[in-house]
Amino acid sequence: MHSTPDRSTRVVRWPARLAATITTAAAVALTGCGAGGAQVEQTESGLTRLVVDYGATANTAQLSLGIRQGIFERHGLEIQQLPGTGASANSVALLLNGQIQLAVGEITAVPAAVAAGFPVQIVASMMADYTSPTGDVFSLVVAGDSDIRSFADLQGRRVAVNALESIFDLSVLEAVRAAGGDPAAVELVAVPMEDQVAALRQGRVDAVNTVQPFAGRLVADGFRSVGNPVTEALGPRSISGVLTASQQFVEQNPDAVGRFVRAWDEATRYANEHPEEIRATIAELTGAPPEAVARLPLPWYVSGVDRRSAEAVTRLMVEHGRLETAPALDAFVWAQAPEATGLTTPPQHLQISG
Repeated sequence: MHSTPDRSTRVVRWPARLAATITTAAAVALTGCGAGGAQVEQTESGLTRLVVDYGATANTAQLSLGIRQGIFERHGLEIQQLPGTGASANSVALLLNGQIQLAVGEITAVPAAVAAGFPVQIVASMMADYTSPTGDVFSLVVAGDSDIRSFADLQGRRVAVNALESIFDLSVLEAVRAAGGDPAAVELVAVPMEDQVAALRQGRVDAVNTVQPFAGRLVADGFRSVGNPVTEALGPRSISGVLTASQQFVEQNPDAVGRFVRAWDEATRYANEHPEEIRATIAELTGAPPEAVARLPLPWYVSGVDRRSAEAVTRLMVEHGRLETAPALDAFVWAQAPEATGLTTPPQHLQISG
């Protein structure tokens, strides 16, 4: 059972656990590859090769589409995609020992790693969260006949999240608290997104906090969305998915990182302007049927860094006992990262209600 200690007696253990996990992961990784530090590799054709750890969801599809469209190559980059969990303790270890240069993942892993003594930084954002009459990016989904009608009703219930001590469970806890419930009474369990559908169908959990296309497939099959925990926790049009690099790599390769950020911005704009191409990419990445993806709300892809969201996340991490104190923003955000733009003007094909 997850608990939220009283602020006056809170004992924060997560950074220590994270430190041990990263140290172990780094030791294992180094047995197969020497520490690469901040070196960049040049291909025979003169491109800079960057290895990117990512999770195959709708929220990361602009990367694959941008590669297919030759956007990164035009910026002198060859992107090698490495399927993984994205900004987990393992990918932080891979960043630090130089086996990967960038990790796609959720935002809480970055200040947590920095607080534990591991220097990583956010260099770009992935997507803005929003509410929509056609479905949200994040959704807390329950059975159609469930008596869970609000986030407060999650007290005493088992909720599946993609990863513990991440934006997925942090947003659930804050949504419960904001609704007047007791977050300490919620049982959180880690279930990979691809297994959450079965867990909910079989009654092994009472609710799942998931993303598209998994949420849309459940709702289409008669399940029900209670709401969007991330917008409840951070507010609408917030950023919870980011791209991360090690501080050493960023400091020693500002040109390569700058080119990546510019290419990422171009790929983001292309994805927002070509909804049918991004739908085809999502279907290919996730294995979801194209006809199902055609009915789903698309992500609102964003580049740059939303510093307001980063500060809100660290505040919640302190309030829910994840961190003793929040690290300074400039400790975990690349100083040269541009501010996120376009948050006031969503892509024309999206229906935004918040």
